[in-house]
Amino acid sequence: MPLSQRLHASSPIAGYGLALCSALFIFLSIPKVDWWPLAWIAFVPVMIALHDAGRSGSLTRVVLIALAFAFVSGVAKVYWIMETVMNYGGLNLALGLVSMAGVAAVVGLYAFLFGILVARTSWKSPLFPLFAAALWTALEYIQTYLFTGFPWELLGYSQHQALPVIQIAQYTGVYGVSFLVMLLNATMAMVFIALRERTSWRAPVFAMSLSCFALISTTGYGWWSISQARILERMTPPVKVAVVQGSKEQGEKWSESLYQRTVDVYRDLTRSVLPQDPEFIVFPETAMTFWLESPVFEEYTEQVHALTEEAGVPVLTGALGYRPGETGTYNSAFLLLPERGIVSSYSKMHLVPFGEYLPFPSLFSFLSGLTGAIGDLTPGDELTVMPLTGYDMHIGTVICYESIFPDLVRRFPLDGANVLVVMTNDAWFGTTSAPAQHFSMAVLRAVENGTPIIRAANTGISGFISSTGAVYGTTPMMVATTTVANVHPNRNGPTFYTRYGDVFALFCCVLAVVAAALAGSITSRFRGSASS
Repeated sequence: MPLSQRLHASSPIAGYGLALCSALFIFLSIPKVDWWPLAWIAFVPVMIALHDAGRSGSLTRVVLIALAFAFVSGVAKVYWIMETVMNYGGLNLALGLVSMAGVAAVVGLYAFLFGILVARTSWKSPLFPLFAAALWTALEYIQTYLFTGFPWELLGYSQHQALPVIQIAQYTGVYGVSFLVMLLNATMAMVFIALRERTSWRAPVFAMSLSCFALISTTGYGWWSISQARILERMTPPVKVAVVQGSKEQGEKWSESLYQRTVDVYRDLTRSVLPQDPEFIVFPETAMTFWLESPVFEEYTEQVHALTEEAGVPVLTGALGYRPGETGTYNSAFLLLPERGIVSSYSKMHLVPFGEYLPFPSLFSFLSGLTGAIGDLTPGDELTVMPLTGYDMHIGTVICYESIFPDLVRRFPLDGANVLVVMTNDAWFGTTSAPAQHFSMAVLRAVENGTPIIRAANTGISGFISSTGAVYGTTPMMVATTTVANVHPNRNGPTFYTRYGDVFALFCCVLAVVAAALAGSITSRFRGSASS
């Protein structure tokens, strides 16, 4: 059998095998494994399978290949859901599997739609890679907002370690990185098909030229941008920041009998870093599991105030918040200053469905264990930037789940924040890949806004991220510890992305439609040119 025939995904088994190969590459390209170069070829196998299935005229095969890829790649990203709902929702193995499969299906829906549409597109058009990249980016943008949004592990996040590549996010957000990675994937798939079928090379050469230009120019800009940021950083007086990681397990975190033990842990860890003379101390999300402003918990709140006095520097802590005369409970961050107490606070605006509130309670009552400890939370309604008097720092505090929403995070620097704090409680996820995935997304938030990030996590990973995405001072998982490092507040002003938000993603939505409309006419033009 000729080689060209052996390289066809002519059988259903071969098509499904290529789809699973792509899903495996995606799993390996993201945390914990983090073999990020695999992302640049991850979609090539499944795109070849979809091309061959589409050319065979079998819509059923196209649908099944797209479905296999979408679901398995979804599982690769969110397999940890099963452990979370079983350990903290009280579900058995069967319901744990069903819950994980449901989330994987939601995450995979967009990959499924991408596969169906790509299979129906002309691969002989020089605009095919452009169409594929724009389509994928448009679907990621929709994923960020549809059904309250769950933009977990978008393609661009796989490049969180490739700092020169991700600097483009200053203009495009994470969506621009996703676009670039998919552009290369689609180009390589197109070149493989052309090589296999010995078709005209005019369209593939055009596509390769476009992709190489995009990659080289993006990387070149990235190196230049990093060098400029480092020069500015050396000119900016640093602030020494201490992050305290209390490492309270989720199963015991909300026990009333442990309030004093929790305060003791944070007091002892804070005292341990005072000899290093920190100028700002940060605790994680809900580090204090009681209402910090309530007189009912005066015994414990007074100890927190006393700790701030002893430290002699500002302390930012997560705790439960409430408003007098209201019944709502808030997931809040409080800034305490010596001799002044609580001077500012922020309440989380984008809550986690099934974790902080239960949508459609009658339908999902079996998951009530996930919110049972404190019940449904109330979303905040006001974005707050907290000034640190004497340090020329303005803090934007992003709480946990909010850090995966680019447009929400950018509002803090837009309102004047020059340092971002991401406080989170990733104890829900144990030692799965979820905490590392969650951390990787914060890297893109720092680059998008040109603003350093202080990350305080209850059980890890805590640490620091520079304005260019460089990670330093990270802590191990599931250990009560501290980390101290210098942070250079942003002195370069708002980035393009901070000012204008998701204009690139919206442009891709339009581009996907235009590219699809133009693909047919340009394909005909290339065919005519080739025949002449």
